[in-house]
Amino acid sequence: MDRKIIVGAVALVVLLFAATVYFYNHALVDLAAGSCSDASDNCPHEKIVGTQNAIIAALIAVIAILAGSGAYLLFWQKPHLAASHFAGAGETHKKPDESSLGEEEKKLLGVVREGDGSVFQSEIMKKMGCSKVKVSRILDRLESKGFVERKRRGMANLVVLK
Repeated sequence: MDRKIIVGAVALVVLLFAATVYFYNHALVDLAAGSCSDASDNCPHEKIVGTQNAIIAALIAVIAILAGSGAYLLFWQKPHLAASHFAGAGETHKKPDESSLGEEEKKLLGVVREGDGSVFQSEIMKKMGCSKVKVSRILDRLESKGFVERKRRGMANLVVLK
């Protein structure tokens, strides 16, 4: 989801909450004023209303700080994640040079290409007629040179061309 949409939605919810708190406080003040039976200026509800107003003011201040932080994140702060954190961001992929590869490495790459760019390591062993250890060593070399990548899938390895 787009960052601006998320922050905007959060800011809208915060503003709606602030409005709800404000109108709820206003209704409570009106209720307290109407329920006082004492005609003098010493209404027992005055202390409660004063405390309630202080709490509501603090709550609205916290909400304003949250809304201000959301606006800051939305409009002024730039994302600080480096492009290198994202796969392929800004990189130009060069095809690795296969001229330095040995015969076994080229054969293994051929098996992976036959599998449309991905094949399980057990299939490579069957098609090449090699042991698990030998295939693992060839894959180690190919991975270090940037030709393939092994991805764990349950109890098996999926070999994928890079």
